[in-house]
Amino acid sequence: MSDLPGIVRLRDRREALTLRTILAGARRLFAEQGYARTSIRAIAKEAGVSPQTLYTHFGSKAGVLTGLVDLMDEEAELPDLMAEAAQMSDPVELLGLLARASRQVRERCGDILTMLSSGAAVAPDIAATQAEGVRRNRLGVDMVIERVRSSGRGVHPQAADIAVALMSAGVHDSLVVGSGWSHDAYEAWLKRTLVTAVLLDGESNAW
Repeated sequence: MSDLPGIVRLRDRREALTLRTILAGARRLFAEQGYARTSIRAIAKEAGVSPQTLYTHFGSKAGVLTGLVDLMDEEAELPDLMAEAAQMSDPVELLGLLARASRQVRERCGDILTMLSSGAAVAPDIAATQAEGVRRNRLGVDMVIERVRSSGRGVHPQAADIAVALMSAGVHDSLVVGSGWSHDAYEAWLKRTLVTAVLLDGESNAW
């Protein structure tokens, strides 16, 4: 006898809750103890599950780390923003969406980004996970820039490279951490700067 739809949905919700609980526990421990000093057993204990449950869902500690990148995408609402971009045609608003994405990632998931950045030089697992995050970021930027190009507006030939550089952690940290800007001010500045740097037809200041 097959499962009823309601039972399947309940099982899916329970599994999703288990995954989030494990990732939340790993996030706290990685921040407090560092990736290398955090064991699978410690993550399982923090999450209130068995080590086998963790292995079943993620396969390894490196798998948990990759799961944090997925969690970061979810918490920053990146899939929703990319879906929104796919329906947009106005170049200025598309570049504003990139600014919003950068703001949400750094405001909501700065701890994960810091852990990946600080650990990449010493731990191959972290370096590989950071590279995956960079790859996803570039794919999102490329998609939005192609939408901007398809609008017919003049676009800098290296627009995606420029956008990635302006959205980098160094720029954000210099303004928000170093100079005390609010995230609202950072997002507004980033949108203006992207528009000025990426659009070439002289209309970039019209908005």
